[in-house]
Amino acid sequence: MKIFFLLPLIFAGNLLFSQKIMLRGTVSDASGIALPAATVALLNQKDSVMAAFSMTDGDGKFLLRRVAPGNFLLQITYLGFRAHWQNLTVAAGNLEMDLGKILMNSDSAVLQSVEVLDEFSPIRMRLDTVEYNAAAFRVRPNDVVEDLLKKLPGIEVQRDGTVKAHGETVQNVLVEGKEFFGKDTRIATKNLPADAVDKVQIFDKKSEMAEFTGIEDGQDERTINLKLKPGRKAGYFGKADAGHSTSLTDRHSATRTDQRFAGKFNLNRFSPTTQISGIGMANNTNEAGFSMNEYIDFMGGVGAFMSGNGRVEINSGDAGGLPIGDGNGISGIQKSAAAGLNLNHDFSKNSEIGGSYFFNNFKNDLRRDLRRDNFLDAGIFTNTENETQESGNLAHRFNLLFKQKIDSSQRLNLRFEAGLSDGFLKKSGLANTFSPGGMAENANRTDFDSDGNQYSLKTSATWKKRFRQPGRALVASASGRLANNQNRGNLASENTFFRLGNGTDSVRQRQNLENSGLEYGLNLAWTEPLGKSHGSRKYLKMEASRQNFSNETVKDFFDIVPGGELKNPFLSNNYRRDFVYDRAGLALLVNRKKANLTLGLAAQNSRLNGSIPDATDKFSVKFSRLLPAVFYEKEFRTANRLTLDYNTRLREPSLEQLQPVADNSDPLNIFVGNPDLRPEFVHDLRLGYFSYDQFTFTSFFAYLDGGLVKDKITNSGSVDSLFRRKIRPVNVSQEATARGGFSFGTPIRPLKIAVKLKLNSSFTQSILFVNDEKNEVSRRRNGLDFSIENRQKQKIDALFGLKLAQNATRWSVNKTQNRNFTDTEWYSEIALTPNEKWQFDTKMEYTIFSAETFGERTAIPMWQASLTRYFLKENRGRLRLAAVNLLDQNLGIRRTSQFNYVEQENNNALGRYFLLSFGYSISGFGKNRGGIEIKMER
Repeated sequence: MKIFFLLPLIFAGNLLFSQKIMLRGTVSDASGIALPAATVALLNQKDSVMAAFSMTDGDGKFLLRRVAPGNFLLQITYLGFRAHWQNLTVAAGNLEMDLGKILMNSDSAVLQSVEVLDEFSPIRMRLDTVEYNAAAFRVRPNDVVEDLLKKLPGIEVQRDGTVKAHGETVQNVLVEGKEFFGKDTRIATKNLPADAVDKVQIFDKKSEMAEFTGIEDGQDERTINLKLKPGRKAGYFGKADAGHSTSLTDRHSATRTDQRFAGKFNLNRFSPTTQISGIGMANNTNEAGFSMNEYIDFMGGVGAFMSGNGRVEINSGDAGGLPIGDGNGISGIQKSAAAGLNLNHDFSKNSEIGGSYFFNNFKNDLRRDLRRDNFLDAGIFTNTENETQESGNLAHRFNLLFKQKIDSSQRLNLRFEAGLSDGFLKKSGLANTFSPGGMAENANRTDFDSDGNQYSLKTSATWKKRFRQPGRALVASASGRLANNQNRGNLASENTFFRLGNGTDSVRQRQNLENSGLEYGLNLAWTEPLGKSHGSRKYLKMEASRQNFSNETVKDFFDIVPGGELKNPFLSNNYRRDFVYDRAGLALLVNRKKANLTLGLAAQNSRLNGSIPDATDKFSVKFSRLLPAVFYEKEFRTANRLTLDYNTRLREPSLEQLQPVADNSDPLNIFVGNPDLRPEFVHDLRLGYFSYDQFTFTSFFAYLDGGLVKDKITNSGSVDSLFRRKIRPVNVSQEATARGGFSFGTPIRPLKIAVKLKLNSSFTQSILFVNDEKNEVSRRRNGLDFSIENRQKQKIDALFGLKLAQNATRWSVNKTQNRNFTDTEWYSEIALTPNEKWQFDTKMEYTIFSAETFGERTAIPMWQASLTRYFLKENRGRLRLAAVNLLDQNLGIRRTSQFNYVEQENNNALGRYFLLSFGYSISGFGKNRGGIEIKMER
């Protein structure tokens, strides 16, 4: 089976035997002074596609390696100079070709027979921006932006769709300088067609505050801006796909599925002042279609009705969103439909508006078997669960952003967000507990159904004023949020205790829960210049803010009794929490050409209040903290920098953690809140070093993170003689964490491959109480990811890799409970494109779960493949046959290691299926010539 993983190496090796030639030369100005960092590109004379690329070094020298014989155009560009063009024939039989010294300001003698009608450079360096010309890179008619990015030097597309540009993760993808469906970069890269793009620009986008004041704060974000072709800025384009399959049986599921279906579309209508984009999807193949990070709470108001113990729980996240997933990693069998609309419009050069609307309908059928080993001082007791679950969510989300330029010195931003969702959950399960000796201790059968709804409204306003003195500015902002979550549940639970002579108790309850919240915040910031000194710009930033968070929860539990129901006064309660803080701070900002420093200190006064209406049980805690902060950034040279970031903050306990009422709706698992909890004091430190060599495309990134949490809130658990658990949150002195790692990537030109190596490690030292016994528990995790891929991707795009993850847990007292386990994954991806009509893709993952801790070694091979045929005019049509889970080995295994337990969960998963789909590219433009148009005179 490992032959599938070796195919990329075979393809790479076969490429070694063709004859290649090396071109070298020197670039200088008219006086002979060397020009470093000039862009050198070799273009195929036939279609203008780039064949080789390089940049000059500090002496103006360049080297183009392994060039095949043929006719080319040599292009050299340098900021402030006219582009140099030269006809070039590379003949077979030579191992090296020296082009000598090339002068940038006198190309007329060299380029007498070439007339450039539409001149362009494949790559240009414009100050802090790297710009790629899309026409210089070959793409297929139906490729999306992601396919284009894979061909650009210095840009990597990860397996999950994440994009890295010059070694750093891209955090924004803009279209014509505007957001495209928020900040999720994959929406644009996976939906926009590649042939609509004219330029791809890479730059570091400054924060909104830094752009306005001109004061560098170090909060830059690596950004891609997609410039569209002139004709595509006024028209429509998009694509649609629909597929179907029949007669399938899902693995680990008793139900037979008669059909699988999958469909998605995107449609874009652009004009000089307006961008309108629509996207949609529907399938029952566990494919999300969209992966929007800011909408990850796809379960809306009922995302966590139960936490394994039958309690109704509140989900504090916002409502709405789109389903998230990668197909293979989702638990259960899912059916989802979603759609979204994005709008950007410029009323004038001073006013613009942008907004989006999302809708989703999500259903999940889950069958799960779980084994959990819990660690006690007397040994290990085991829980097993068998559960069936159906859940669903219907959600809407809307956001709107309005920007107004009042005058040359004032800006106003208004933002509004709203979310609404309805959800349901039905669950039936059987749980058993076994003593360290393997004897059955208790059993629980639970049936639970619930439904709920949630809404959330949020608004904010920001006003910015810049004064005549450079660097002097005032920024004022206000925000507010209103949220409400209502859940209704019915619980039927029966518990058997074998040590009590098979004694049983049962619970029949109707549960109502409502959680409402109100938040508001005010912030005022002033920056004042302190003058210039030795090339430094110094500023003083003064800031004051107030934040208020209020929550009120109402729990009404009714016991079902013969003839009706009775309210349970021990489980029902009404509780309110208020957390308010005032903060004032000063920061010194020092901006230099190659370095930035920020030193800050804030004083925060906080009040935490909790109360039960009409009761005397109230508590109020006041505390003050000094919160230091340090940021330092040093740029040694282009794409080579060191950063240090240190921050402190307070993290308050949640409403559920504070409620002093026992929740024993599941008699085997009782949770009791603690009103005496103190907020956590969090220290975060991050040190990072980044280096990218634009001449060799070698990248190196290393980081070291440290965290210290004083008054850490952790759960203290106790287990009685009947193996009933009682959980109560408590403060412990501290918790310490450390994380570090590095990544390295470089091409190996003789082999025409690129290698990447990632190593990471994490360590956590915490305090845990088991039966009131204090344990210092440490957890280590080490990871490795090594991959090889080919560099020339016109016909073959191949990737091979290996991932290792090693986990270890150590106890200070119960040393016999120390645990280790290792997971291994081999992966391979191959795409073959012999011509413009055919494409073959295959992807394989071979995951090995080790036998340590979990008792047996498990291997899961996952293989999928597809064959695509393009047809119709301009290849706008495509027919695709996809085979998913070809080996029918998707076992749906999940493993978890926490401080006091390890567990393995097996879920039902999609079985093998074949999907035949038809796709069509929509375009409201005429045919584009592409490339550059050149007349050759003989």
